[in-house]
Amino acid sequence: MEVQMRRRTIVLAACAAALAASLVIGPAATAKPDAAQAGTVVIGADQEPVTLNFFLTEGNSYTTSLAVSPMLAAGMIYDQNAKLVPYLFDGQPKIVKSNPLTVSFKYKTSAKWSDDKEVTGNDFVATYRTIVNPNWDITSREGWEDIASVKAKGKTVTVTWKKGRSYAAWDALVGNTSPIPAHKVAGQNFNDLWRNSMDVASGPFKFVSWQKGTQLVMSKNNAFTAGPKAKLDRVIFRYIPSTPSIFQALQSGEIDETEPQAQLQIVDIRKNSSFKVQSGPGYFWEHMDLQFGPQGHAALKKKYVRQAIITGINRNQIKQALYVSPGLVASAKDLPVLQSHIFKPFEPTYKPNWARWTFGQKKVITLLKKNGCTGGPSAPSASNNAIWSCPGVGKLSFRFTTTSGNQLRALTFEIAQKQLKSVGIELIPRFGPSGTVFGQILPSGDWDIFMFTWQGSPTSSATSFGSYGCGGDQNYMNYCNKKVSALLEKAQFTPDPKVRAGILNKAEVLMAEDVPSIPMFVRPGFLINNKRVSGTIINPTNQGSTWNVQTWTVSAR
Repeated sequence: MEVQMRRRTIVLAACAAALAASLVIGPAATAKPDAAQAGTVVIGADQEPVTLNFFLTEGNSYTTSLAVSPMLAAGMIYDQNAKLVPYLFDGQPKIVKSNPLTVSFKYKTSAKWSDDKEVTGNDFVATYRTIVNPNWDITSREGWEDIASVKAKGKTVTVTWKKGRSYAAWDALVGNTSPIPAHKVAGQNFNDLWRNSMDVASGPFKFVSWQKGTQLVMSKNNAFTAGPKAKLDRVIFRYIPSTPSIFQALQSGEIDETEPQAQLQIVDIRKNSSFKVQSGPGYFWEHMDLQFGPQGHAALKKKYVRQAIITGINRNQIKQALYVSPGLVASAKDLPVLQSHIFKPFEPTYKPNWARWTFGQKKVITLLKKNGCTGGPSAPSASNNAIWSCPGVGKLSFRFTTTSGNQLRALTFEIAQKQLKSVGIELIPRFGPSGTVFGQILPSGDWDIFMFTWQGSPTSSATSFGSYGCGGDQNYMNYCNKKVSALLEKAQFTPDPKVRAGILNKAEVLMAEDVPSIPMFVRPGFLINNKRVSGTIINPTNQGSTWNVQTWTVSAR
């Protein structure tokens, strides 16, 4: 989620197989995929959007953003250096007044919609009103709900926040938000808008078709004049929900580009001279959230149980087995175990606040016995089948939710499952398709342990309240520590980055004691393409690989 909280994108998946049937699949789901043509690039993805409306909770996924961002352009975008650069804006937004915080920006004279209507300040006003409207299932309103006024005059917009609510991530909020077309949303049910198609565009591409279960097609938007026109004629997103199948499609030429999570097949792809492989760290971090809400296991509300779980998982061993030994990273130091949920190891403000939790199987058993748990093993054993039961909360057997079809994530589960079983804690797999997970399972709170990836940007830390504060818009685990929440909220409205970092690290020391979530790794990002395609540049933020798709070219087969 990251962040510019509007679209804190997540990559995960999960849940009971029975829910797979609840996915909406269009009548053309079994249609034959379009063949690649000259001027066409086919992007392979293992997850498919549920809706094209990335403002909504069910559209809050990375795969949705990849497809929609080239069609609904933002005022600014994150480039390959994680810097916000003007796109539809004619320059950087400016602070007009510091208290109350007032900023101004202007859309380019040439910015217009694909139906030839101008992109104006009224579109941003419509965006603001849509986001704060309680009738719509908006992913996050943080920062928006603290705005006192939004005024537009032609292409110019002035945004004023309430006194004392100087939103720290204001530049990402106004800049990295795609304006909503005022003339399209008027009188519409926003929860249903763009569910199956999109009839307008402000970016270099426009929507053509979506065969659900198969592919989404977009073509060059010839009406786009806010920047250079796209060099490609078409981009096809081919949805292939299986790790092996994605790489087979890449090898066979069925797809030209993919942005996979770290997978073992990448080692072999690197050896193939037909492909370009880019990799590097970014603002995406793998973690395991623990559910505090009423639908989660009662035992997870006990701090000692949460502490036992993190102590019983050997995160370093998982890192070694999944990333280092296969050669996905050059050495162990290139992928340190993540010891923070707020900052990344490459950020100067990073402190290893979670390093206190070191792996120790005997410590788990001692901790559980101390708290009156019974029925577990007297000593760690790989062959153990005895599971602990604890006073008032029952058996330590937890549903573990994550993405189906993802080999590396499945291996992570298998290793963690064995590690915990050896000390008497049971994990039961509940894997499922990404659409079900994003749209239904995660926001429902009906899970125990959930492993997924937050994908964000340099403003992620400033907006941590959304994920970990009491009642935060994306606090799906329902964690609430009032002291932590107060600090995170204070940080959200502290403009000075050094002062803000101190507040955030203070909050995280308290979080680490509570163990609401287990940080795993800042996993390496990968971008792979057939060398027929030129112009691809990996992006370390949630902007994603299509951030510069308008510059790509492709040679004939």
